Amino acid sequence: MEEAESKAFFIPEESSRAAKRLMVQDLDDRNSALRLPLASVVIVNYNYARFLGAAVDSIYRQTYPNIECVVVENGSTDESTRVLRALEARHKNMKTIYWTENDGQTKAILAGLAASSGPYVIFLDADDFLLPDCVETHIFVHLSLRIHTGFTCGDMLQLAGDQIVLGTENGFNRLLQTRRGIKPRRVRPYRHPGHKTWPRPEFDQSVLDRIRFVGATPIWLWSPTSGNCFRRDALDLFADNPELQNVKIGTDLYFCLAVNAICGSVLIDKPLAVYRLHGANKYSRRPQLNNVLSGEPEGLDNHHAKAKAALARHLAVRAGRFAGRGWTWIEYLWLMWRMDCPGINKEAPRWARRSASAAAIVDNYDSISRLLGKWPVKIWLALRLVPPNIIFGLEKKSKNNGGQAG
Repeated sequence: MEEAESKAFFIPEESSRAAKRLMVQDLDDRNSALRLPLASVVIVNYNYARFLGAAVDSIYRQTYPNIECVVVENGSTDESTRVLRALEARHKNMKTIYWTENDGQTKAILAGLAASSGPYVIFLDADDFLLPDCVETHIFVHLSLRIHTGFTCGDMLQLAGDQIVLGTENGFNRLLQTRRGIKPRRVRPYRHPGHKTWPRPEFDQSVLDRIRFVGATPIWLWSPTSGNCFRRDALDLFADNPELQNVKIGTDLYFCLAVNAICGSVLIDKPLAVYRLHGANKYSRRPQLNNVLSGEPEGLDNHHAKAKAALARHLAVRAGRFAGRGWTWIEYLWLMWRMDCPGINKEAPRWARRSASAAAIVDNYDSISRLLGKWPVKIWLALRLVPPNIIFGLEKKSKNNGGQAG
């Protein structure tokens, strides 16, 4: 039944493979120095054996010709291993990582990222699946942008059983209902040099008329995990954060907020993937309904808080990565202000519980003040209501640390 449910959204497998063979042969044989970029699709699976086949098959039925699939089996206790063995026999180039214990979504995602190699990365939840032109649309939009954003985000259909119950995603709709982010001069339709095969003649290039640019924001404006296609180099700016070890779930929140804060993002007003509602979802357990919660908030707020606090600390610890590469001190401190959130350490002083960014800047004052200057940093801390004795004690602390180091 599940296979029948998902096939309705796919192009026939044989025609997909035939089209892909023609495109790959054309792109490889005529001009091997100009290949389309590899798109890596990473699936993290935990006890979703009943959905895993549809997710993997949706990757291999894509109209885009250059894709790799990496599956991280995250210590499932159901029939996932048996399903994966069958999928490996069917798809010889599929990469699979088997873990005996579940250590959280984030570690598994980072392992899948490390095992993949494409410059573009999609994290596909094992209970979701991609629509046939998902990857092609993401890559076409990326290659057509004049502003090289960190990720693109497509809309998602919502599926209950075998029926589409909603055609849009709530977070995604917040910006689409406004006039913000419309910048037609920032795109140029991409045509692969010397070839007439990509994008395909039947591909709808007018999708570029339905995109929105997103600037830095602490508000969730995107589709869930499976709707996003990241630049690998943008992910690399944030994937080395040791604080991620404490973030078990909410990895998509962390990466979307982080990458968008530095590099921006683009919303594509077209459904590119399907979000499956089955009652065990962590976020949306029921179809979204205006003014009604679709999930159970208990526990999730704590994971979101951890993800946001991890980002605030990373921006401070790695200040040289961002402020040291062309950003003015005003731009960097404004970013820290915009991305601030409450701290998660309940034993910290009240000012640190109120502002995770302030606590992170105080802890990294020496390195940040060398980059930005002492007074801009102190003024920023004062505006965040950090007590004067803490602010003016930073200089003494810095001298003591310097003396000890000497």
